[in-house]
Amino acid sequence: MSINGNNKTSFNIPLSWIVISSVFFALIAIALWSYVVVSRPASLQSVTVTPLLRIITPDSTSTDVMIPTDVTTDMPDLVQTSTFPPPPVGSLIKLGSYVQVVNTGGGLRLRYESSLDSEVNYLALDYEIFVVENGPREGNDMTWWFLVAQADDRRNGWAAANYLQVVR
Repeated sequence: MSINGNNKTSFNIPLSWIVISSVFFALIAIALWSYVVVSRPASLQSVTVTPLLRIITPDSTSTDVMIPTDVTTDMPDLVQTSTFPPPPVGSLIKLGSYVQVVNTGGGLRLRYESSLDSEVNYLALDYEIFVVENGPREGNDMTWWFLVAQADDRRNGWAAANYLQVVR
C-alpha cells in the first residue's frame, strides 16, 4: 500500500494473484456447467428418433412377355410374401420395462386405478420416461400399466398402453 501526493491510497496486487483467481473462477464455471449437463433429465438431453418402415411397391403395369410354347420349364409359382406392420405401440411392454409417453398431444393422465373414471394422480408429458411396475390390467377396452417415474416415485399411476412406447 502506498500513499501518493493526493492523499489517495493505492493497492498493488501481484499479477500472480490475478492469474490464480481467474483460473479458479474458470474451473468453478466449468464444474457448474458439467453438473448441469450431467444432472438434467434424460428426456431433455436428446430427442428419441423413432424409425419408420416404409414399404415401396412398384406400380402395377402390364408388360407383355412372350413365352415359347415348345419349351417346358419348371417355373415355381411366384408367391407374394406378406409384409407385417410394426407391432402397435404398447404391445411389447412388460414388467421392469422403461416406457416413454408418446403421441398424447397434451399429456397422459396417470390415474390411481386402471379406469377412465379414476382420479388423476399426475399428468405425464410426451417423452417422459417411466418404469413399469405392475400390470397389465384390462379396463375401458384398454390395457393399463402402472408406471413410476425414475427420479420421483410420487409421479406414478395407471396409464393406457396406447400412449406408451418401450425404450429399454
